[in-house]
Amino acid sequence: MNNDLNNNTPSYDPLLNVVNTVVLDEPTRNEELVKEYKDTKEAQEKDFSLPTSLEDYLMLSKNFYAGFWTRFVAYVIDMIVIYAVSSLLNTISFGLLNKVLDFPILGEESLSYVIVMFTYFIAMTYFFSQTLGKMIMKIKVETNKGEKLSFADVVYRELVGRLLTIFLAYLPYLAVAFTNKKKGLHDFIADTVVVKEDFSKLRRQMNEKLESKN
Repeated sequence: MNNDLNNNTPSYDPLLNVVNTVVLDEPTRNEELVKEYKDTKEAQEKDFSLPTSLEDYLMLSKNFYAGFWTRFVAYVIDMIVIYAVSSLLNTISFGLLNKVLDFPILGEESLSYVIVMFTYFIAMTYFFSQTLGKMIMKIKVETNKGEKLSFADVVYRELVGRLLTIFLAYLPYLAVAFTNKKKGLHDFIADTVVVKEDFSKLRRQMNEKLESKN
């Protein structure tokens, strides 16, 4: 009986089954599959974890990248943080400066907002690969190869790319909804992607394995 079942059951990749189950949002089977993967002797002796063809990679990689609405919510959270910090900065710093100079500084609110916004995006992305909004939404910024961004990458993305996006009335951001890797203009400029935290390590391993085969 067991032999018949084994003959009729197609071979499968335990880790890939776990990934696919998470992607398909079937949490009831997750524990069973994870336990099965850990307890399977064959899985410990053989590398089942990574796809071996470009087609398999492309199919699985569709689930790696943060979609438009996830990134939009993260951006809204960041804007709230930036507005709060810039308002506080404006109240303290420019309020004191106005008293010293005895006349108001034109555009002080806009100036503090711009300073805080670009400082925030550049610093958070460089040091943490995430802004507070991205942390909450469990997404992060990486290079196309899955590496941490260099300072030059961050400047291209968060300064040059973001300025162009703002100048074009945020329309380039809509590209996130339609491109394969969910990339906006600032991502194309800096050669970056925004990925789901849970898939970051797997994506990097897959990229390394595919590169080693080329």
